This record gives sequence, structure tokens and C-alpha cells, in this order.
Amino acid sequence: MNSTYNISSEQLDNPLLKELLTKLTDFFQKIETDFYVIGATARDLVLHNVYGFQPDRKTADLDIAIAITDWEQFDTIVELLPKEGDFSKDKLQLQRFLYKGFFKLDIVPFGGVANEGGIIYWQSAGERRMSVVGFRQMAEFALTVRIDDGLPIKVASLPGVFILKLAAWKDRHLENNKDAYDMALLIENYFEIHTERIAEEHFDILEDEDFDEFVAGGKLMIRDVKEMLANEQQAFDYVRNIIAEEVEKEEESPLINQILETSKQLKYEQVLRLLQEMQKELNRN
Repeated sequence: MNSTYNISSEQLDNPLLKELLTKLTDFFQKIETDFYVIGATARDLVLHNVYGFQPDRKTADLDIAIAITDWEQFDTIVELLPKEGDFSKDKLQLQRFLYKGFFKLDIVPFGGVANEGGIIYWQSAGERRMSVVGFRQMAEFALTVRIDDGLPIKVASLPGVFILKLAAWKDRHLENNKDAYDMALLIENYFEIHTERIAEEHFDILEDEDFDEFVAGGKLMIRDVKEMLANEQQAFDYVRNIIAEEVEKEEESPLINQILETSKQLKYEQVLRLLQEMQKELNRN
């Protein structure tokens, strides 16, 4: 179910964000293309501005996803967006634009530009690849946010962010551990966000004799992910296979170890059990 939320610009962590999102909304409406806020900004808009949790760290960039049919559409955006004023194209990174010379804007395309495996290959970038598995489902279940009752902005839901973060982690976990951290952060807050819903609709989660809020939040998260991917077998299998691989590796799991590195309050047994419970949920009919 898609939900709509009104938030105040006074709550935004970055004073440029409303201005930038408003300009992007105007631009993409003119070229009749939908865009979706993803990444850390989606995480913070939902966790902080919708649910009231304090932002963990400031982010000085914005990631958005766009559904396009071919690379020619992306080339058109590269050509037209700088003409809007205040936007410029980064000369090194193909997906990156700059707003007012310093605010990073990454535009990730999905849809017709992806191959059957859900992979995009950036033009003129040799073998540079990126998984966009789950992006269509993220878009389908996106939330609608209005800032100061302004134009509607599509923002990835928390399960949508989780799916994209898991795919990003698989792509780039050898480069950094921020995706593992972000997934743990989402799960840590998910139980408190949905306490009432768990009591009313998922009471079995509370009946676990070894109850743990972190694990409980993860069980509900993966149930919501499973519902999102119910009609998309490829994306479902992708998520399930990543979780299964990390469970099998136990102490050698890069995902478990990166979560422990970045979330010092968590213990190995908690994180392993989290992934084991997620695996059970994904394998349950």
C-alpha cells in the first residue's frame, strides 16, 4: 500500500534538500519521467521526518532512481539538466551531477536499460556494472512525501531501501562497509516503528522464547520485503541467495563482520540469528 506523508522543511537535516527536490520535481515533470529518492536520503526522510527518529549522520548528497526505456533517455537528461541552472555534470562519474557546485546528485537508471539479470552497464565505462535488482518493486511500493504541502515526491520505503542496500552491498562491499551499517540501522529501528502492527498482525514474533528486538525487527522487515517481491521471482531469489550465502559462512561472513564493525552494540550471535531467521522467513511458503 502506498502512503502519503506531509513533513516540514524545518525538520530537514540539509537546508538545500527542499530546494533541490523541488527543482528536480519540476524538471522530471517536464520530461515526463518519474524519479524516486533512494539511498541515505530516503533512509533519513523516512526514519527521521516520517517516524521521528534522530538522524544518525548528515548526508551531503542525494541519490535518485529513474525508470527509463533506453540510454538515449539518460543522454537527454545529461544534456538538459545542466540547462536548468545550478546543475553541472561531474566529469568523472557517469551517474553524478553537482548542484550549486558541491551538492552531489547521483541518478541511477533502471528499467529498459537493465539486462535480464537486472544489471546495468554504464556507457563508456568499460566493465563498470551495477545491480538494479528490486528497483521496480521499490518504485511500486514507494511512499509519497510532501514537503510543506508542496509537490509530491516519491521516496523508497524502508523495506525498499533495505532491498537496494542489500544489492548495493553485494556489488561494493569490498570497497566500504556503509551498506552493511545502513541495513543494520534500518533493522534496529524497525521493531519500534511497528510495535503496534506487530502486536496486532504479527504476534508470533513476540512469542519467541529467545525474544530480541533486533531479531524481531529483522523478521518483520524480511516479511515486508517478501511481500514486496511476491510477484518478482528474480529479485526474490537474489535476496534469498545473498542471505543464504552469508548464513552458511557464519564467522567468515563479510556481511556479519561488517555489521559488527559498524554497529558495536550488536553481538555476533544476534546478527547470525537475525540472518538465520530471515532465511527461515524467505524459505517459508
